[in-house]
Amino acid sequence: MKRIGIGAAGLLYLVAFTPAFAANVPFYAGIQVDNTGAAALLGYQISKVYAVEVNYTRYDDHISHSGITSDTGISAAGIAAIAMLPMKLSGGSPYFLFAKAGYERINKDETYTIPSSVTLTLPYSDFTSSSENRVVLGGGAQYDLYPDMSGRVGIDFMGDRHSVYLGAIFKF
Repeated sequence: MKRIGIGAAGLLYLVAFTPAFAANVPFYAGIQVDNTGAAALLGYQISKVYAVEVNYTRYDDHISHSGITSDTGISAAGIAAIAMLPMKLSGGSPYFLFAKAGYERINKDETYTIPSSVTLTLPYSDFTSSSENRVVLGGGAQYDLYPDMSGRVGIDFMGDRHSVYLGAIFKF
């Protein structure tokens, strides 16, 4: 995760302090919400077609059955390249179809608790922590609601898991 943070900071430093980009720096920030959690993102629009985004996702899951509980906290940090294809329906407003490919580092913390009524001895509790790296592929559509705000709907595929999300992008 340190490598992603260092890479993102280096990219933002390069873009912010390079004279070619100083006149009109097209940064944007956004939020995405899916059925499991929320993500915050920061992006840089390189051109009308290409962008780079860094994101941080966090979600928690609590499962309880017959007194046995499992609490899972998952956080992920990633970077992705975005390719946008401008589209326009006849007589309608323009929108963009996009594809993205990136890399993500996930940290998962799980706590399991089994009460004494189930174990018939002392209560049992255990904690595990794990990390993994994975490739993220996705796509979707983005529509400019206002000059400085866009709405986004998309799907990301991360190994055996997928995420369908809605998002809001704020340009500054």
